[in-house]
Amino acid sequence: MALATQSCNCIQQDEDPCANKPRFIRHDLNEKLESFFLEMVYRACNIYDDPVELCTALKQCLDKKFGPMWHVIVGQTFGGHFEHDPKSFAYIQFKGLSFLMFKFG
Repeated sequence: MALATQSCNCIQQDEDPCANKPRFIRHDLNEKLESFFLEMVYRACNIYDDPVELCTALKQCLDKKFGPMWHVIVGQTFGGHFEHDPKSFAYIQFKGLSFLMFKFG
């Protein structure tokens, strides 16, 4: 009986299994770009801890790859209302932070 109880305890997980990788909350992207955005956030978070540095790095990456007019907001909590160009919006959560990235203009 002790073995059965021990096995059950090993199966239980306290942490969210998705907590170690970025995930979309909402997005309007070309399907081919979805993995790029998730990987970009993952890599940036492994380099920078500060939300301002994350914003700068992500914006520079997006502007370089897709042209200017990208807007990036990073933080634990924020609200917003905005318009974006078609297929150019991503709202991602990772490591307790939210990442809002969109192109407009």
